[in-house]
Amino acid sequence: MPDDGQSTADVVVLGSGCAGLAATVSAAEAGASVLVLEKTGRIGGAIHGGAGLFAVETRMQRDRQIPLTRDETFHRLMEHTQWRSDARLVSAYVEQSADTVEWLTSMGVEFSDVVAYYLGADPTWHYREPDSPEITAVLEQRARALGVRFRTGCRARALTTDTAGAVTGVTGTAADGESFGVDARSVVVATGGFGGSPELIEKHTGYRHGSDLFSFAHPELTGDGIALARAAGAAPSPTMMETYVCLPAPYWGPGGTPPELGSFRQPNLMVNQLGQRFMDESVMRHPGYASNAVRRQPGGHGLMVLSADINAHYERERWDFLMSKLPITRPQDFDAEVSKAIAEGFPHILRADSVEELADLAGIDPHALRATVQAYNQACHTGRDTLMHKPARYLRPVEDGRTLYAARFSVGGYGSLGGIAVDDLCRAVDPRGLPISGLFGAGRDVNDLYGGTYPFVMSGNSTSFSYNSGRIAGRSAALAVRAQHC
Repeated sequence: MPDDGQSTADVVVLGSGCAGLAATVSAAEAGASVLVLEKTGRIGGAIHGGAGLFAVETRMQRDRQIPLTRDETFHRLMEHTQWRSDARLVSAYVEQSADTVEWLTSMGVEFSDVVAYYLGADPTWHYREPDSPEITAVLEQRARALGVRFRTGCRARALTTDTAGAVTGVTGTAADGESFGVDARSVVVATGGFGGSPELIEKHTGYRHGSDLFSFAHPELTGDGIALARAAGAAPSPTMMETYVCLPAPYWGPGGTPPELGSFRQPNLMVNQLGQRFMDESVMRHPGYASNAVRRQPGGHGLMVLSADINAHYERERWDFLMSKLPITRPQDFDAEVSKAIAEGFPHILRADSVEELADLAGIDPHALRATVQAYNQACHTGRDTLMHKPARYLRPVEDGRTLYAARFSVGGYGSLGGIAVDDLCRAVDPRGLPISGLFGAGRDVNDLYGGTYPFVMSGNSTSFSYNSGRIAGRSAALAVRAQHC
């Protein structure tokens, strides 16, 4: 096991991503001796700290006179899930969020701005200055200064327990294949979920990776910590993928579509494989809501259609929906970008000279698509969409006889959320809701805040929850150790 021969620690943290490092520093600052076990060969996790995080009532928001309060935010998050999420945990998260920004700032992380994911959403995303060190790098440096020990290439295989069911340590396999054991008073599970396992994604969420879900599949994220915690008696929590609507790889990017193809991120006509409309296309502003609508369709796909004159309107006026921190506001060589995608054999971007030709390329019945386009154009001309009730300002007819463009959208995913039930102190709980002594969870392994749909309206939430739940779990683990000493 560890090369220094030590096999004991007050707190063992499994995983060294956002949640794991936050838990590590929090526990060490509370006076605990901490050992971090990371199964890969590097520290920092899959997203290397992220681009920023959600918080409310921060100094930066006050300086910009952003009026959003903790009370309003708590209720918005709870109403978003119709009160299906744990209100006590949501409250703990919201209440601590501003302090976490200050905590990271005190260590040297620089936040340059506070923005919304898209214009019109709440400005909650505290954007890390691009020249600032990665947040996980800053936390690792702080942890090492506090005497934390790190061991990479060490995969936990089981949690050890005593006769009363309390977690007392970890056993596993080191990089050289040797087995190891660590005695600990507390263990924090922060292993990042199961977003890298197509098998677990299908088992827990029903999505089929590469078919109706195109996610960032970090191969190291295989649900290890969730399995360990459940084997030790932890109750399961609901699981989901953090989804958004996107073009399948490789043409995804910020918001699920690369900026060069931003005209496909707008409120244009969307049909399913039957040639039918199925959504108010202005929902494309919110990638999570749009992914829900797309997932319901045959094959889990939707086809966006626009004509050259609509793209010309965007060139003159700018796009309807703009993403924060994205400097491009209107199409630039859109037809050339479409040509490039088609030339490279990308099957999900199409171009045609008529509705019938487009239908043939998309595998849609041409009569059905023609009827839909005619009905949609009639709504555009009258200014009233009686089918999907899209706001009139977004109603622009698809003019036949002009070049038509289409893009096939699917559901994308940043990673998994949930798996281990915890309380508001991030203590893992058993099926009765009682805390399991010595076992704590943080980050994506326990994130059950969104009720199945990520709230892009208040962006930065999943990364922020990882840091905040990590802080809570680390502090709780250290306090549990202290209580055992008393």
